[in-house]
Order: sequence, then C-alpha cells, then structure tokens
Amino acid sequence: MNCKELAYLLADYLDGSMDPRIRAELDEHIARCKACMIFAKTYRLTCRKAAELRGDIHYEIPDEVQERLTAFLVSAARKFPGQMDDYRRQAERECEEKVLAFCRAAVEGKLSSMAAIMMDGHIAVCPKCREYFVVLRSAHADLCLPPREILEHVVRLLESLPPGEEFFLV
Repeated sequence: MNCKELAYLLADYLDGSMDPRIRAELDEHIARCKACMIFAKTYRLTCRKAAELRGDIHYEIPDEVQERLTAFLVSAARKFPGQMDDYRRQAERECEEKVLAFCRAAVEGKLSSMAAIMMDGHIAVCPKCREYFVVLRSAHADLCLPPREILEHVVRLLESLPPGEEFFLV
C-alpha cells in the first residue's frame, strides 16, 4: 500500500465498506506514515463538515431549465437519429472492449495494484462475480463478454478508478 492508493481508497476506509484485508493494509500504512495519518484525519473532518453543509443546502434544477434541456436533447435525437444510433453502438462496443480487456488482465494477473485491490474488495462481497472470475481463471477458455450483471459490475469498477488511472500493468 502506498500513499496514492490510500488517498483513492480513503472514502471506503472511513465509511467501513472496505474488505477487512485491505483495511488492515491501510491501518498499517497510516500507523507508519505521519503524512497519511494527518491526511486521513483532515479528510474525515472535511467529510463531516461537508455533510453538515449539505444538510443546509437544497439543490434543484428549475423546472423550466429541465424542460428546455429535455426538449433540446429530444430535438437533437430526432434531427440526427442515424448519428445517435451510431454513437450508441460505438459507445457500447468501446465499453465491451474495455470490459474484456479488464477481464483478460484479471485472469492473467496483470491488473494494476489499484485495480486489483478494488477487484478483490468487490469479489469479497459479490458471490456472482467471485464465482465468475474463479471459473474464468480455472477454465483457461477463450474469453468472451461476461453475463450482463457481471458486465455491469465490471463497468462500475472501471468507472470508480481515479481519473487517468489505468487498470492494467504495462
């Protein structure tokens, strides 16, 4: 565990939603690293204060703005249906390719440390994903797109990686 990984995992650490093994690694790092200890205390206090402020603020998009935005999007979709369909298909293909690459890296043991930690944390609490990856690793079969539920979980894992963070080892 290093300082950068701690920073990315701190929210899960503080809210208690983290795998106990990863939490133990973070506890050990914080105990050894004064900068991270101070960072964690400051982060905790900042989260508490932000929660207090959020309770006092009401966020609403005015109905008129919502209606105008919806009308604009519907109009654009009607005006350019072919392009919208092309865009949706392209986005879906790119997403599927990224999921396959992630699964391949997971099976081959080539996930970055951050992605591996997140993956281990997820499969510790998700029996379907755990079963899927255990079977995938033992089958040595050709990799194909996972079932919809697993695909959605992998997409959420990929989306939760920090910006610019790659999930595979170079």
